[in-house]
Amino acid sequence: MLNDRHTIWAAPLTALPRLDPDIALVRQFRATASPAVFEILFRKYQSPVFNLVHRMVNGEDAYDLTQEVFYRALRSLSTFQGDCKFRTWLYTIARNVCLNYLREKKVRAGLEGVSLDTEDDQPGFIPEPADPSADVSQIVEVRELQRVVDRVLAAMSPEQRLLITLRDLEGLSYEEIAQITEMTLVNVKSKLHRARQSFKVKFQPYLENIDPNFDLEVRAGGTEK
Repeated sequence: MLNDRHTIWAAPLTALPRLDPDIALVRQFRATASPAVFEILFRKYQSPVFNLVHRMVNGEDAYDLTQEVFYRALRSLSTFQGDCKFRTWLYTIARNVCLNYLREKKVRAGLEGVSLDTEDDQPGFIPEPADPSADVSQIVEVRELQRVVDRVLAAMSPEQRLLITLRDLEGLSYEEIAQITEMTLVNVKSKLHRARQSFKVKFQPYLENIDPNFDLEVRAGGTEK
């Protein structure tokens, strides 16, 4: 056994911080301008961005708007500083594209600019529930349930749709949502709570056609945490 004079003490290894893979791809794209690198980011986020856009604009022009989001992202990638997640930055672009679209749509219709926190439809409007005589086993299928959720979201304001989609359907953190919406954390949580309550009220007419064991709390995001 070696005595203390010959013992070599190794300093404990400290794990190096892992570089976010999205940031790594952004840096690689900046260095190479390779379309294949951006294609990786596009394929990763194409579906989540489309889902967000689709719900924000109620399906209208969702494909074209999704392409617009990625076009703007590609054009502005040199301005991305990496001080937030790439996902947060990309969703912010998606939010702006959708809100601009909704404002322009209101203008074309001869109405006032879209309000983020005002219901789009008539006060108290609730979409027509599915036919009560329909086969319950079909209604509770995931695809049908998703259509119901989208139908209910369509009756909510753009801001409420955005908050519920980002938090409860896409799983973003409150901090990310605050960055995307340019709200304080307090406002995000407060407005999300009201949005969830509004969702539950509008969803209520559909419950009689859905499995009685269906957990609305989960689908509507549950209580604040």
